[in-house]
Amino acid sequence: MTEDYVITDGSIIVFHDLFRGEEEDGLITVGRRDIGAYVSLPGEAVEVIDLLNSGKPVGQVKKTLEEKYGEEAEIEEFIEDMIKSEMVKSVDGYEIATTSHMQKDLFSMVTERHVGWMFSRYAQIVYAGTAISCLVIFALVPDYIPEPRDYFFHPMYSVAVGFMTFFGWVLVAYHELAHLFAAKAVGTEGYFSLSNRLVFIVAQTNLGNIWTISREKRYIVYFAGMAWDAVMVFICLLLLLLSDNGIAPLSTLWYNFLKAIIFIKVWGIIWQFRFNMQTDVYYTVVNFFKCRNLLGDAQNYLKNILSRFTSRFNKTDFAGTPDYEMRAIKWYSLLYFVGTFVTLATYFLRTIPLLWLRLVRAYEGIVIGYAEDPGIFTDAVILIVLTAFNFGLLGFVILRPRWSKLKEQFHARFG
Repeated sequence: MTEDYVITDGSIIVFHDLFRGEEEDGLITVGRRDIGAYVSLPGEAVEVIDLLNSGKPVGQVKKTLEEKYGEEAEIEEFIEDMIKSEMVKSVDGYEIATTSHMQKDLFSMVTERHVGWMFSRYAQIVYAGTAISCLVIFALVPDYIPEPRDYFFHPMYSVAVGFMTFFGWVLVAYHELAHLFAAKAVGTEGYFSLSNRLVFIVAQTNLGNIWTISREKRYIVYFAGMAWDAVMVFICLLLLLLSDNGIAPLSTLWYNFLKAIIFIKVWGIIWQFRFNMQTDVYYTVVNFFKCRNLLGDAQNYLKNILSRFTSRFNKTDFAGTPDYEMRAIKWYSLLYFVGTFVTLATYFLRTIPLLWLRLVRAYEGIVIGYAEDPGIFTDAVILIVLTAFNFGLLGFVILRPRWSKLKEQFHARFG
């Protein structure tokens, strides 16, 4: 596509109203709050933005930089990069279109004044206390340690699976709200919205403006989801204890439902330690090591090691990487294997057992037959339909972005 502007020495570049953070490790975060887009730039690049934004033409800015640094300044490519990052408002009066936008926040009325207490220093102590209390209760009452069978809180497995398919999104929304309220509590913007992924409603929180707050405050936002999850698990465990001790007896259905929530939330917390994915724990580690693309860099570092044994992997040059960042990449490469182990544990201790229990129940129901027990047979049929739908949908989501490539490979091989 041909652009409607040409950058010349006489061009006047106008930037949007940009946020500017404090310098950290030689880089300054610059960006737009209105769309949640940020870039990290060295001080010299920020100086270029200031000179251009002062109304000086490109040629004069280049001359100023050449006089100051004693070498030729080529800033056209930098300007193009800033245009692609949507930091530039206009070139010679030509307005640069902004295609990115923030979702509409469903909780725009909630401010720091409303939720600040939830993430105060005292609240953080309470969160830590509830997390420790959960571990103590699990140690003292091993029967509360979640197992796959807990997921099926209803005698009819199809009811449990059908209900949890949708209630699971409520639990996800609860987790995401924690991040949103934490962001508002520490004085930055967050945007909570509902959208759809295929036929499902998805709760999501945009924390693009998190770079406008200090590194210390970011930890509060990153840990908020797990903190609220721990509180929910603690409340469920407390209710189980009260019921088992005859203080506040629960019906069998409600008792089992609480155990199902514990199962989901505990595995949700474990899931956050999948260091091979961008999880809440990953972002806390990134924040600690002060690296923006730690996962990608660690993957490339591991590929470099594997490239010594096979030509299948391309080698990445880390020559210009600072020493502290290289150390972080090497450390995270070890955590990457921990994340892979957690991923495998999730499949073998959660996903596969859940599927196996479904299949066993479905098989038993079909074998018994409708004439012998209509309820169990109907439960089995519905369970088969739900399971086929769930895994069919999963397969569709996995194959959809790869479908064109798969068709090309098929036609290339079989004509």
